[in-house]
Amino acid sequence: MKELLRSGKRALSSTIVQMNEVYYGFAKSEVECNICHYKTKRFASNNWHLYTTCFKCKSDVRHRLIWAIFEHLDSFSLKKIIDGKSVLHFAPEKIISNLISKRAAVYKKADFLAEGYYFDEIDYNIDISDMPIIADNSFDCVIACDVLEHVPNHIGGLKEIYRVLKKGGYCVITVPLRDNLEITYEDKSITEPADRKKAYGQDDHLRIYGDDFSRMMADCGFDVTVVDKNFFSKEVVERNVLFPPVLSKNENATNYRKVFIGRK
Repeated sequence: MKELLRSGKRALSSTIVQMNEVYYGFAKSEVECNICHYKTKRFASNNWHLYTTCFKCKSDVRHRLIWAIFEHLDSFSLKKIIDGKSVLHFAPEKIISNLISKRAAVYKKADFLAEGYYFDEIDYNIDISDMPIIADNSFDCVIACDVLEHVPNHIGGLKEIYRVLKKGGYCVITVPLRDNLEITYEDKSITEPADRKKAYGQDDHLRIYGDDFSRMMADCGFDVTVVDKNFFSKEVVERNVLFPPVLSKNENATNYRKVFIGRK
């Protein structure tokens, strides 16, 4: 019965998306996903923010911000860091994975999954903080979107990303950030899922990051550029929803999303 209800909801959602696509093909739309180009009056809401999730491809602010970087910033364009390059993508989101895979010369997907999970859709089942099967200087680009907060040895993860990147290569990283938090908060004594959710915002997170994350990357050898909505015009930010229209009151919400780009 539950599966039947879920199937019905998916069908209804798909129908609404299709109807909106027809309608906003003629009518003026307020927002547009820069990844799938779905147009509508406003996006859907999620557990963290109102009106930030694309109805069609399910992209959120972080995904569209990354894609805006690729499309609008010459220093980190698709042509410069993706086209014809070798790319390693951790926990790849389908919404951007399919697009990147078509442009990269070599595209490898990685994740660290427990026994019993389905592995066929990834190339490497590895811990980002310990990747001995990947040689030094193997990739031009490494992408890890909201991955490191799940990793016990996250500094080891940054060091491993640096190791497997070629000289001059780039990493594209996002992490959840608490507003106005200067120093990343992590308490290893917090082990219960409910306590982690209260402390960090999600029960499988091991920390909540602060403004010191860029320094962590720099300490591992990266030349770091921190990109946020201020790199783009007001029109692009509002049209593609690169910033939440309504700020969340949850203290662990990432209201001010940033993308950390490191160059080796």
